[in-house]
Amino acid sequence: MKYNLKNGFTLIELLVVITIIGILATGAVTVFTSQIQKARDTTRINDIKALQTSVEQAYQDESQYPDATQAEFISAVSSYIELIPQDPKNGQNCNDSGGTTTCVYAYTTAQDAGIDNGKYELSTAFEAAGSVTSKAAQVVDNGADDSRFEIGIDVATVVTTVAPGVTTQTCQVLAWSLLLSKACN
Repeated sequence: MKYNLKNGFTLIELLVVITIIGILATGAVTVFTSQIQKARDTTRINDIKALQTSVEQAYQDESQYPDATQAEFISAVSSYIELIPQDPKNGQNCNDSGGTTTCVYAYTTAQDAGIDNGKYELSTAFEAAGSVTSKAAQVVDNGADDSRFEIGIDVATVVTTVAPGVTTQTCQVLAWSLLLSKACN
């Protein structure tokens, strides 16, 4: 008696293998996305610190911090920084622990003991929830906003707020801050 056996996989075996591959791929994409968000958050911190250095150098030369207007800010810091950086996801929403805020770099100044532009704040939002809680919380950066990383002079009283959904097609000067965008480059 001859048996006629076909070599190959059954439909059930193929479906099981495809399901396992799908589950593994989903986990890999989640980890990969998280790592990309953390990398962009690190870029944001480095950009803000580079802007802080240029603002401080401008202060050394002018004895006041640059005004929070587009022309003044760009004029004051452009000699100290090659390109004014922009947020990697400029104008898009960044996630934070309480909702969303816009991914932009913001700069604002305030009076200090009657001196115009005597103190300033640079801030940015983060994408990764871990970055928000570990780097932007008030207890970490001493700022007034739990969802933004804030550096500058007296950041607890200089408030930079960026509303959700704000987009920056050009450098916009708002009453409370300068939003830095690609047009500033």
